[in-house]
Amino acid sequence: MVLHVELDSFFVGVERRRRPELIGRPIVIGGRPGGRGTVAAASREARKHGIRAGMPLAQAALRCPEAIFVDGAFDDAFAAAQRIDELLRRETAAIQWESIDEVFVGVPAAHAADQAIGFAERVHRAIADLGFDASCGLARSKVVAKVASSLGRPSGVVHVLDGYEARFLSPLKIELLPGIDLALARRLRAAGVRRLGQLARLSDAELARLGVRAAPALARKAAGIDPSQIRRTALPPAPLVDRDLPDVTNDPAVVAAAIAREAARAARDLRSRSVFARSLTLRLRFADGRVDSRTMALTEPTALDDALSSAALQILPRMWSGDRLLRGASVSCSGLVAGAGELFPLQRA
Repeated sequence: MVLHVELDSFFVGVERRRRPELIGRPIVIGGRPGGRGTVAAASREARKHGIRAGMPLAQAALRCPEAIFVDGAFDDAFAAAQRIDELLRRETAAIQWESIDEVFVGVPAAHAADQAIGFAERVHRAIADLGFDASCGLARSKVVAKVASSLGRPSGVVHVLDGYEARFLSPLKIELLPGIDLALARRLRAAGVRRLGQLARLSDAELARLGVRAAPALARKAAGIDPSQIRRTALPPAPLVDRDLPDVTNDPAVVAAAIAREAARAARDLRSRSVFARSLTLRLRFADGRVDSRTMALTEPTALDDALSSAALQILPRMWSGDRLLRGASVSCSGLVAGAGELFPLQRA
């Protein structure tokens, strides 16, 4: 069995632990309302006004003038995720962090069905005791567990019985399936495919005509079939912080220099935590508000400036050719592995 845990409004929860007076208020994480940045996270009270992650801060301020805008205590968020990681590791070593607020947990193989449910509820209570809401999905496969946890938001536990995966997924909207983006959802809906049960019944040829990549795998997932296993990660990824360029630009030299600075900042952060990264994500924010991000695996775990900078600059041409104005560039690392701090004694500052 697989348990998928999604921490609801995690960054907001971190802020509220620091400042209890924010409980019940609309909170926007990401910067000041007059800034050029974007929303990193929003509380449920703010989301009721249509505020979403990735939205420009200025637009969020117009939608909810009474919202409280904060920069975000990202170090505190990482520390909280590490505490959650520690409590999970007291239960099992099969842990795969997808992001700082999302994790797959492998239920020990010896657990029977009722023990697996007890395992899920125990993890859920332990996270609640730390002061965070979490939705949990328990199922035989990762994809079904992830869909189940999304239906359990903000703080429920959903268990999908073994053998009922296809029946569970069939009536659900196609947008709930991981791997279906907005563009694909539009194409499928235009063809009359609105539910996962319909998607699961389509042939490979029919899916190919709709421009679906990896069509057989997507159809199998829509039926609840997902053979992928837990890929163990050592620590939760550090959060991605949006960084503005000094000015909007399409100058390749300016952009490359900014990315190198961001990579160096990410490397310093890794060294301060005595960890290495196994993958790197480059995120670009364009002048028109659009955002793109790409992730690549590193050839070996590292916390060195040059290695991270080189990887980020390798990704850049796949995302941008100098034809569009850029407003921001950010670098983050994931697949973190604990290492000995003394390996970098001269670079800890």
